[in-house]
Parts: sequence; C-alpha cells; structure tokens
Amino acid sequence: MAVTDAQRTHWRDEGFLVLPGFFSDEEVDAVTGAVDRTWATRPYEVTVDDLVSGARTHASQVTDHDRDHHTFKVNDLYLAWSEVRQVALSERLGAVLGSLLDDEPVLCNTLNLNKGSQQADHLDTLYMTPQTPDKLVATWMALEDSHPDAGPLRYWPGSTHIDTFRFSDGTLHTVPEEMDEWSEYMADQADRRGLEQQTFEAKRGDLFIWHAWLLHGGSKINNPELTRNSLVSHYWARSDMAGFALAEAPGGKWWDRAPQPVPGDTDLSELQRELAERAEDERAVTQVRAGVPDRPEGGLIDRMRRLVLSRG
Repeated sequence: MAVTDAQRTHWRDEGFLVLPGFFSDEEVDAVTGAVDRTWATRPYEVTVDDLVSGARTHASQVTDHDRDHHTFKVNDLYLAWSEVRQVALSERLGAVLGSLLDDEPVLCNTLNLNKGSQQADHLDTLYMTPQTPDKLVATWMALEDSHPDAGPLRYWPGSTHIDTFRFSDGTLHTVPEEMDEWSEYMADQADRRGLEQQTFEAKRGDLFIWHAWLLHGGSKINNPELTRNSLVSHYWARSDMAGFALAEAPGGKWWDRAPQPVPGDTDLSELQRELAERAEDERAVTQVRAGVPDRPEGGLIDRMRRLVLSRG
C-alpha cells in the first residue's frame, strides 16, 4: 500500500496517520487468538506487567486471582506467536511503514492491553530511543470498537514540531531525575503553540500510526467495566540495526531477541547486555551530533502535570 502525497503531508504536519479498517477481520482474530492462547497456556517466556501492582513477571507466575482482578500489559507476543508478526509487519503494513521511515522497518516491540493504559502523555523516544533521530514509528491496532469511556488513546497533533529536549547527558533517553524539567518544557511548548489534545475513538480493525515525536498517552477510564483491546507495535529502521539478530517478516524484519528481563531472573544477561550496549551507543552518537541546548524557563501548566512519567 503506497502512502499518498496527502498522507505524507499530514504525517509531516501533524505527526500521525489514521487508516480506518486497515486490518481484516481475520487479522484481528489472529491477534486476539494469540492473546487468548497466551492466557490459556501462560508460557514462561512471555513477560507481563501488572498495571495494578506495578510488577513485571512471567505469564506462568500470574495467579488466577490476579488474572481475574488485575489489568495486565502483555509484552512482545511477536516473539512467541508467528501470527502476531505476520499481522504487525504484514507486507501491506510494511510498505506504509517503510515509506514513513524511508527505510526497511524492523519490528522490535509489541504490547497487548485489554484496558486503556491511562499512561501519562509522553514521547516514545524517551524509552524506545532510536539511534538515528526520527527513525522510530509506532502503531496502535484496534482489536475492538473503542468506547469514549474506556480510556481512548489521546494525542497532540503538531507536537512533532516542538524543539527536541535533550537531557543533561546530551541524549534523548530519559533521565528520571530530570522528568519534571522535561514536563515543564513540553507543557510550556504545547501552550505556546496552542496545541490541543484529541482522542482516537477507534473501530475494530482501525490503525493509528504515530511519529517518534508525537506527544501521546491514555485518557482516563470513566467506566472500569469497559475493555479497550489493542495491539501496540514499535519499529526501528533497518539501518540502525546493524549487528542485531534480525529475522524475516512479510513486510520487513523483526528483532529476534530474548524476552524482556524480569527482576530476579539470572538467565537473561545476553538481552540486558545487548540493551545496555545499545543505550551506550545511542548516548555516544547523540553527544557527537548535538550539544545540550538552552531550555526555556516556564511554569508547569496544571493541565499537563500528568506528563510526569514512570516507565511503562
């Protein structure tokens, strides 16, 4: 699927694309089926984040009580189920992402949630920091119709044009002690530019694609009985992945790696070392490319205090 000139202009100006009904019923069912099988079998190699307790654990260690009463984020099902890879990086979707990245896309992370995240507004570059600026895109796939009271995805059109904030080490990657300053900067810049948040009230099969610099988060859940089943995927550019173990997908490559580390595990040192080396490389590259710019002073805008993040 080719990106039209109008879509490319919208991407450049606003920082996102909405593609209604992009995924077929069969593709939605394939992802939903993978989620259902994960909870039915609870494999050890799948890690989940308990959004009530804040703990990360293996799916096999989730108790029946917590499964029934807590909300979970399921990490990286693309590593466990080939059908998730085939949907998250289909030939058709890969063509769109490749056009936006100007490079072959590499699927490097997926997240499945059955509820709205209610996550504070953030930039993915804080955590999924690309080695090359702009070489990161993300997608949100609706696995069901999204109700306004279920905590829909929210985003700030045009926030991609806010000048880059660099932390004291010169990088784009979060420094937790400096997130208050980051929040003040983003709030001030959004206010100066007159940016207004919007929400994505999706229909089953809809696709939302956002730019590395798009400010976004999860709206408040007004009705906790409602679900908001979704698949979130992140992609880096092939040119940034030299030396990484990559495997073929219909629309690009996927990063063949170990699952996310779980605190207390002793068998994931290879992944931890790989992630640490990537972070070290990114810091070195960004420090050479640019110094730390002056940051404008400004009061924290009350309506954006939720920008203070905990890593999610």
